Amino acid sequence: MKNCLLPLLLLPLLALSCNAAEQGSTALKTPATSKLFRKHVDPQSGVVSCILETRVAENQQSLYFTQKSMTEDGRFIVFNVSGGERGNQKSFAMIDFLKDEVRPLEISGSIPFLDTDTAMLYWFEPGGLYKMDLRAASRSPEKLCDIPPQIKAAGEKVQGYATHLTLTSDRSKVFMDTRVDDRFIQGMLDIKTGQFEKWGEESVCVNHGQLNPVNDRLALCAHETRWTDTRKVEHRIQNINGVYPRLLLVEPNDKRRIIPPMNNYATHEYWAADGKGFYYCSHGKEYGVIYYDLASSKQQRVAPIHAAHATMTRDRRYFTYDYSVGPWYRGCSWQVGFYNAETKKEVFLYSVLPAYNTKENPSKLHPDPHPQFVCGDKYIICTINHGDGRMDLSVTPVAPLVEKTR
Repeated sequence: MKNCLLPLLLLPLLALSCNAAEQGSTALKTPATSKLFRKHVDPQSGVVSCILETRVAENQQSLYFTQKSMTEDGRFIVFNVSGGERGNQKSFAMIDFLKDEVRPLEISGSIPFLDTDTAMLYWFEPGGLYKMDLRAASRSPEKLCDIPPQIKAAGEKVQGYATHLTLTSDRSKVFMDTRVDDRFIQGMLDIKTGQFEKWGEESVCVNHGQLNPVNDRLALCAHETRWTDTRKVEHRIQNINGVYPRLLLVEPNDKRRIIPPMNNYATHEYWAADGKGFYYCSHGKEYGVIYYDLASSKQQRVAPIHAAHATMTRDRRYFTYDYSVGPWYRGCSWQVGFYNAETKKEVFLYSVLPAYNTKENPSKLHPDPHPQFVCGDKYIICTINHGDGRMDLSVTPVAPLVEKTR
């Protein structure tokens, strides 16, 4: 009887062994093991990063810092490409670590939203809202809905549909901060029906709309620092009753609230992952990353670092950020850092990145590093320039940074 049971008992073990062998044969590459990347060591800090060596375009850069460039399973990275025959027109490309290949996606549009769990990519084009399943063999764009008629009828020219996309948690709707002529319209687009729910409108530039990660009826927007109207007149942000009005919470029925920032200055705001508050970069006496709590309306400095753009991990223990070396201009010299809030120590991924352009001839491609935590906070992705006139995609593992800042 025992001899008869033995083969049956071994079957589950054999199945597990076969599954492990199959997974091993199709194991994902990583930036450190991929043939597509090369290793880079910062000469001052000794931090090791991986730079995308295989090129499909002259410029290869990460997505905007509020967007995730990499899926949670570590298989895909989506990034922007430009330059060469493309000129200043940005389009999208991707890395597939399962096949260890990089390829252009031959699509372009607004700054896209990558669903990091499903590997679905969403973006706006003049024809409407589209998506692409990166796991599909064809990777063909699928049109989801048209641009709402209310938007098209709002003026002569639609200049933008969404600064950078965010979707509701069930992926059924998308937030729009649309510019039509000199009207700035905020609202929600139902992907299935194509219906647009207008939340409100501003006569000054309000953009950078982001839905709260857990509350689909609340968005964080920004009064843009400077913008140019259709008459080519430049406007700069003006204090309202002595308050710097950058930070704006927007809700349906034209409900909106300006959040007075610490130091009366704020830039590059971003929701915390749990949606309980947001954070932004500030200068002045209390410079650094400032966190605003929705429930209490209290603000506190959570990272005393010089930062232009910053993101933090889900547990708020670590921060990554960029800051200009010398005076800022589009294409200036940058540094990219990592801050450990537990030990209050920092280390630079890139101590000094050379300028991409001159101050007299600034870039039109937005070549800021825009560092972001990705893949379950396992990596930091950012854009770099080594002084050769091209932008590169950089991936840095977080674990060694934690070790360096213990």
